[in-house]
Amino acid sequence: MQQEYFERYLVEIRKKKASTARHYQESMRKISQVLHQLGYLEFEETLYDIDSYYDLKRIEDILKSNQEFIDLDERGNRMYTAGLHRYMEFVEGQKFDAVPNPLSLIDCPIPIHYNKKVYAKEVPSRDRVIVRQVLLSEKFLCESNTSHSTFTSRKYRTPYMEGHHLIPMNLQAHFNVSLDVYANIISLCPTCHRLLHNGIRQEQKPVLKRLFDERQDRLVESGIRLGKNEFLEIVAESVKVI
Repeated sequence: MQQEYFERYLVEIRKKKASTARHYQESMRKISQVLHQLGYLEFEETLYDIDSYYDLKRIEDILKSNQEFIDLDERGNRMYTAGLHRYMEFVEGQKFDAVPNPLSLIDCPIPIHYNKKVYAKEVPSRDRVIVRQVLLSEKFLCESNTSHSTFTSRKYRTPYMEGHHLIPMNLQAHFNVSLDVYANIISLCPTCHRLLHNGIRQEQKPVLKRLFDERQDRLVESGIRLGKNEFLEIVAESVKVI
């Protein structure tokens, strides 16, 4: 998934030529091969499959201090370091603030990825790459109500917000494209997040309607097509609200 978004980020937000974007993609492919040789990736995995921000930073530090990678990079005129740097800038949301609604520029249908490694372990929601990027893009504000304030996160030194899948992931079987995409992830304060999971129907419904209205066009861009009434019905069934 990050591979598709990374290429669009380079072209749409960083304003790189398509040929340059392909150059960076090739660097990422080679880096993945190195990580396989070093034993840091499992069979058929790539650097894009590392879903935890912490794990990505750890891999970045390992590569920077690995003499085999350093030698390879020197022979390649530092093309691999350049590709790695651009990818980490993407992961960290650099230049997101240079354009309005940056993630809407790179919305696109994403194939369903079945990454057993990600779902076999618990990854804190704020640590997931895609969730961190959404929170960055939304400037750590609650999309249900931007006046809602929270405490400051000890780890990131930002207002604490959580990522929420507007269309729940347990409905993935009903769609032929991934639901784990930017357009379907909402930045919410803990109270609003709990409301959408545990609140009564009467209090949930107006919030869901408003969030869906704000995201419907972007959902369509991501290949997720459904009407408001259908959305409300499937979400109600999914979370078994009262």
